[in-house]
Amino acid sequence: MTEQTRTLVSPCGELEENLVLFHYGDLDGAERGMLQTHLQSCTACAGYLKELDTLLPLTLKADEPPATFWTDYNRELRQKLDRAAEKKSWRQTLGDLFQPRWMPALATAGVVALALTFTVGRGIWPANDSQDDAAIMELLPVAENLEFFKAMDVLDNLDLLESMGNQSNAA
Repeated sequence: MTEQTRTLVSPCGELEENLVLFHYGDLDGAERGMLQTHLQSCTACAGYLKELDTLLPLTLKADEPPATFWTDYNRELRQKLDRAAEKKSWRQTLGDLFQPRWMPALATAGVVALALTFTVGRGIWPANDSQDDAAIMELLPVAENLEFFKAMDVLDNLDLLESMGNQSNAA
């Protein structure tokens, strides 16, 4: 393209799509004839079609990059692939922890952590055995006399029935 800037000619708004179809030969007979008669009288549409004839073939021209581009591209791609291969995934990193050389160290650390938890934790978390024992001792006499309390409930219900019966007889 030349260094001077090209200004596109503006065609009639409703015919712009038809002009592109006309350029490619995809317009049918009736519309094609109508557009040809319009092009004879309209200089804007004729200029637009002339610009389409010069610009559209340029869009199809192949743009082949130089050989240096491909060598640089190939080198950069190989470097990226090498860096990606060097990075370990999280699975590989986790698998490295469980190698045979690390197992005794991890087991020892676990045993020490458990021992500290049971010995030091006893002083931090006091046992509530005395409160639990006191609550059980309060409930023990009630459990021993359960039959007595059930009989008392029956007697209360019997008194209620008798008082209801007396009220109905009085009415």
